[in-house]
Amino acid sequence: MIYSELLKLAIVKSRLSLSEISGELRELGFSADKTYLSKLQNGRIPPASNKLNEALADILNVDALELKVAAYREKIPKDVLEKLIS
Repeated sequence: MIYSELLKLAIVKSRLSLSEISGELRELGFSADKTYLSKLQNGRIPPASNKLNEALADILNVDALELKVAAYREKIPKDVLEKLIS
């Protein structure tokens, strides 16, 4: 599953609004507003950083490693990823 789909599913399952998630992130020192979160879950921007993914995973009650792995799959150039897999 790609990062944006994984994130979107986690948000839906959490039953939290993007505003609520954004508020919790602010309390943790992140400046991710609901517009940014919307762009992340709709795949309009590259996946979030490791630190933000860890915070999102905690808030959404999902495995942080799953989010980070999905993010890296999209960030790592295809030829490098293929070399790592083989």
